[in-house]
Amino acid sequence: MRRSSGKRRAKAKQALKLAQIHAALVAAGCDTVAKQAAVLGLLRSTAWALFNQDKRAGPTASVINRILASPNVPLAVRRKVEEYIEEKIRGLYGHSERRVRAFRDRVRVPSDGARNRPKSAA
Repeated sequence: MRRSSGKRRAKAKQALKLAQIHAALVAAGCDTVAKQAAVLGLLRSTAWALFNQDKRAGPTASVINRILASPNVPLAVRRKVEEYIEEKIRGLYGHSERRVRAFRDRVRVPSDGARNRPKSAA
């Protein structure tokens, strides 16, 4: 079964957003998979797969949650990840309504106050 051109464009848009996230990491000085994994709070193999494997499915909600929970994610990267979340929830990457709903229900986006709150010295 062949994909429609709209579905292909949606998947290309998703691949582009993942490439933008990767470029933001490289711009922040994370030029190796090991550095990217450490900053994102992921295993090296997961970080590699995120940016180098087939982009049709994209990262799972649990991978996104791990990235958002990492305190070391540069602000530019965090913004790109949040854009990815918003676009995926809006259905711009060609996923079915059921898959979009499942992703939306599982991803945990921190509130602005929690994200921008300075870390307390314990």
